[in-house]
Amino acid sequence: MSPILACLTTVTRLAWLCCVGIIISGTVHATTTNPSVQQCNNKDLVFVAHLDDDLLFMNPDIAANINDGGCVLTVYLTASDRGRGEDYMRGRERGVRAAYAYLANVPDLWTEDTAAVGAYHLARFTLTGNSKIQLLAMRLKDPWLGKGWGSLTPLSRAESIAGYTADTLGASHETYGRADLVATLASLIEGYRPTTIRHMDDTIDIPYTKLCWRCAGHGHPDHIASARLVRDAIKIAHGNYAEVGYIGYPTQERQANLDKQEINRKTEAFRRYAWKDVHYCSGPLNCKEPAGPAASWVGRAYYVSRGDTTPSLFADRKGGMLILATGEDNDAANVWNSRAQDWRSLGGRTADPLASFTYPDTTVGFFVRDAIGGIWVNKQNLDETWRGWRSIPGARCSRIPTATAQGRTAAVALANDGLLYWTAPTGTENNWAPWRPLPPLHQPTGDLAITTDAANRLVIFAATTTGKLLFVQQTNDEDTGLWSAWTEIHVPPTDGGLAAIRDPRGPIVVYLRNRTNNHLLRMTQARNTQDLASHPSAVLWNEAADLGIEFVGKPAVDLNEHGAIIAAALERQGGALWLFEDAHAQKIAANISSSPALRVINGALYIVARNAGKPQIYQILERRQNIWTSTLSVAAPPQGGGSSFAPLAAAAPGIAVAGRDPALK
Repeated sequence: MSPILACLTTVTRLAWLCCVGIIISGTVHATTTNPSVQQCNNKDLVFVAHLDDDLLFMNPDIAANINDGGCVLTVYLTASDRGRGEDYMRGRERGVRAAYAYLANVPDLWTEDTAAVGAYHLARFTLTGNSKIQLLAMRLKDPWLGKGWGSLTPLSRAESIAGYTADTLGASHETYGRADLVATLASLIEGYRPTTIRHMDDTIDIPYTKLCWRCAGHGHPDHIASARLVRDAIKIAHGNYAEVGYIGYPTQERQANLDKQEINRKTEAFRRYAWKDVHYCSGPLNCKEPAGPAASWVGRAYYVSRGDTTPSLFADRKGGMLILATGEDNDAANVWNSRAQDWRSLGGRTADPLASFTYPDTTVGFFVRDAIGGIWVNKQNLDETWRGWRSIPGARCSRIPTATAQGRTAAVALANDGLLYWTAPTGTENNWAPWRPLPPLHQPTGDLAITTDAANRLVIFAATTTGKLLFVQQTNDEDTGLWSAWTEIHVPPTDGGLAAIRDPRGPIVVYLRNRTNNHLLRMTQARNTQDLASHPSAVLWNEAADLGIEFVGKPAVDLNEHGAIIAAALERQGGALWLFEDAHAQKIAANISSSPALRVINGALYIVARNAGKPQIYQILERRQNIWTSTLSVAAPPQGGGSSFAPLAAAAPGIAVAGRDPALK
């Protein structure tokens, strides 16, 4: 076993102050290396193959985090030397330092030292004027192992061929095998405790030896290899963090989606890098970069999609149907209207699915999470136009919020600081209140459910990393911060998959996943009286019933045409869709890749889910008078339409508005 693997197996998920920590001359320096979330708002841990991948493909998100006061630790896996040796490598390292200093608006002055992760030594650079920004260089050699494109590189060979290794440049000549690379990246994740991990695109399935330059849909083998290694590290390095993948070269094949300010800042950052990279420029004088494909990349930023985007389903105000979904090609919020039979983009730019809900005035709304964890909301007006983006002040969130499906409108989310927060719309304008903390809960996973009880008080359910299920309940029916203590519900260990709804007859029904066999469990409240809010331990729950079907994601829950609770769940990506009602399970569709949405509209039950494969097509199933009568396929959302959430005006104190496009009807 390699030294780093030996270290990882003995201290995995322990503090950074151990052999997974960064050590300088035998002394652990945790204060500058591992700032707390309270110091950072958002902690970016960025993994890229080359010295410039972050600047070209992950901005403006990194820049936005720096501007927000966040922390950044960027890890460069390769020396980016192109076979030209250390002098060229060091020039490129000076270039990225100049770019980050520009983004931080401080002088280009850095402290250099050596960071040890297990048995390995990484070059570390800390920005003098802003120590929240650090760069780590693993310096794996970076020549083509052949004639060029269509050949392997040391990193891609070590990633894909058992037994092969990659050597490093620099003072510490070291060798990494694939297991060493994964373990080192996992150690960095567990030590830094990020709130966001950013990496390149691991989904390109073209063999490394078949990749070519400027071919549509192709990437660099090092980009793909680095992302696959990070994804494997994520599997063993748990924590409260969002994961965002970025498309590389193929962004040039998509529409420009950055605004002028974002492009200008991204361009200037890359230009300062290019001044130090002789492949691009010999200095500022007469440097025309970004040029060629780089000129396209600075105007674009796109996220990796897993082809499993969950939709939302609502009735519109004129009897039609609305489907809402994040576009897998445009990264924007999109709405499909059955009367117009087309999609319209509402803008925004997000790597997450959206979360929808109904306002007290019966109009539709939805949440979107931006690149640094801010939550934005959009609302349909009574005339069916859209209000435009407004931010919810307060916490930065590592997960998209969960909203109520019935009763009072409210939402709950896990924030970067590990605490759970809730909010609800207030006033005649239905503006959302700033995030307010719930009573502390140890190690929540962010898999949450929220509903109301028979007295219209909010009840929130949360799973923990240890598999416990707990709930907390408002102690009155007003939008106040008065909550009971968290109370555990005794169920088999769960890893989430939570959904909750109140039966019209009174009791709450909760769905969850059994961690042992991934089966869907259904649990019903046994007692529900109005004096239990101040005594939640008196709330009894029936034993969880195993519905006998494995599932992924979250089930969709609602009331069917007869007012009874109904649930639908996906057994696996690309598998069958199951419907549960009256204690019976029915397979209703196959070849489905997303969790479903369901709703009764004009007396008929509709279920919508994404079909497997490309493009992003949704299937609508209709049941009328207990008979499945028809299905309809909805074409993919538009290719373009993504945009910044940057606020343009203030709607109310503490509320930011991104404006309404008059063309959006």
